[in-house]
Amino acid sequence: MNKISNKIIISTKQKANLSPQSKLFIKLISLNNTKLDKLISDELDDNPCIEEIMISTKSKFDNSINYNDPNFQIENDPLTLKDYLMEQLRTLNMKAKDKKIVQLIIFSLNDSGQIDQSNEEILDLVNKNLSKKYTKIQIEEIIKKCQESFDPPGIFTRSLAECLKVQMRFKNLEDIDLKNKIISNDIELLGNKDFQELAIKYGVSKKFLNIFFDEIKDLNPKPGDLLSNEKASPGPSDYEAYVYFEEDKLVYQPNKAYKEIKISDYYEKLITNKSSLSKEVSEFIGLKIDHASLLIKTIRERNDMYEKAIKLICEIQSNFIKKGEKYLKPLKLSDISSELNVHESTVSRITSNKYILCERGIINLKEFFSNKVDSDSDTSSVSIRSLIEEMVKSEDKKNPLSDESIREKLAIKNINIARRTIAKYRNVLKIPSSSRRRA
Repeated sequence: MNKISNKIIISTKQKANLSPQSKLFIKLISLNNTKLDKLISDELDDNPCIEEIMISTKSKFDNSINYNDPNFQIENDPLTLKDYLMEQLRTLNMKAKDKKIVQLIIFSLNDSGQIDQSNEEILDLVNKNLSKKYTKIQIEEIIKKCQESFDPPGIFTRSLAECLKVQMRFKNLEDIDLKNKIISNDIELLGNKDFQELAIKYGVSKKFLNIFFDEIKDLNPKPGDLLSNEKASPGPSDYEAYVYFEEDKLVYQPNKAYKEIKISDYYEKLITNKSSLSKEVSEFIGLKIDHASLLIKTIRERNDMYEKAIKLICEIQSNFIKKGEKYLKPLKLSDISSELNVHESTVSRITSNKYILCERGIINLKEFFSNKVDSDSDTSSVSIRSLIEEMVKSEDKKNPLSDESIREKLAIKNINIARRTIAKYRNVLKIPSSSRRRA
């Protein structure tokens, strides 16, 4: 018990002692180009010591890809919230029986991505639909795992307070225990900015509460709305990188679809001559330049991590990029995080709702991940679904392939899976049974 307590204390201290750069990195690593550009625009408005670098960037792809070409496609349709969560579930390192429970929970979430039912109601739902019986404790453990593992942060929560607390934990805010206590007990007082009463009750300053209120404003009380409102498919600028091949060598070209910034030459020169400035002005400019330097450095580190992760993913899945779904290899987030020696959540943030551009079209990075099927070959479930679809398209319509026939054809390719698995994949592809396909 003492060992567990010590681990919790150490973990809490480590989170509380994160440097400003680490906190900013965690924030920036989650942002796509559009959101990063918005953050930079806000900084340009707020910080006089930052100025935009006017650069005209032109990619090799700008001239070589015709977005109106019928062969150019967006690899995936716009995802609903449930689709997005199911994609993440597919790559999550979790027992198969627990995944079945998560799937039931996903399809019972409300539009905001939150759980309306009590644990008892969820338990009834699970026990009615699954053969094995579960307990309330097991259900709670699975929900907590979902809160830690799924994007966007705040999903799978059961109240506004819990939703905000999960997001605060992701942001590694300071004084997290005290802030959790205020959220749990007095969220209405905080929302009404009743700082006088809160200051007395919790022994904190009004400055502390003002900062806390601003932090809360940055959180999303309805995290699922972020996805459900994004109905439009990604366009020609909504991707992180151009990826193409030259003599079988992968080339990665970042899409800097955001403003590039630098520290203002004027203010840099001004701060070097502090004797001409008052103490207040000197301190103000110094703080703004320090903040600008940190932002510029962290954007560079964010971009370096994106390049390492995306290049590695694309190198592993090069045949998928060149030839299509049936060449997709099994790949998990943990495979990439282990190779790069970073936390799995970092890879998840990089790949969540992000895209690359290649000669085949715009591809969601989540499409590169797939579990290995229980077979003798190193083949992904997505690849097998593609093979089944291809077989059915080319079958004799007067004598369509049965699931057993498909199983035998796959076995010839050293892909040994059960007939019931083929039936499951056929249902996912919305392919009728052989009797209903007969012409």
